[in-house]
Amino acid sequence: MADVLGLLGLCRRAGQLTIGDEAVSDLCKAGQAKLILLSADAGESTAKRARRMSEQADIPLLRLSAGREELGAALGRGMCAVCAVSDAGFAAAAARKLAAAEPSYQAAAEQLAGRTQNGRRRSRQSFRKKSGGERT
Repeated sequence: MADVLGLLGLCRRAGQLTIGDEAVSDLCKAGQAKLILLSADAGESTAKRARRMSEQADIPLLRLSAGREELGAALGRGMCAVCAVSDAGFAAAAARKLAAAEPSYQAAAEQLAGRTQNGRRRSRQSFRKKSGGERT
């Protein structure tokens, strides 16, 4: 779990992590969230809202084994029950690390890895169009 929390801390410092229920909701509505993470001891109403946001935005929701205090400490906050990753690479890496410990998360990790590959492919195609051809 420490490696996932470290990755999330790095993600926060890179400006690619949104913390808190309302902020995560706004990120999902804007279509920028790639992954929602929920602490192990998040309240039922928070978990229910996170599930709804995940379903509406069609993005994975994964529950961490870390509690609110441990997650908050890793993110430089007092407590954190819910957060969202807005970078596809960070989201895929976090899901991959979580899937290593929890096999039921493997499908989410594969889904995010596929989206990351698709994004890279589109980026290369866009670059080729702008530059007038193949890169040498």
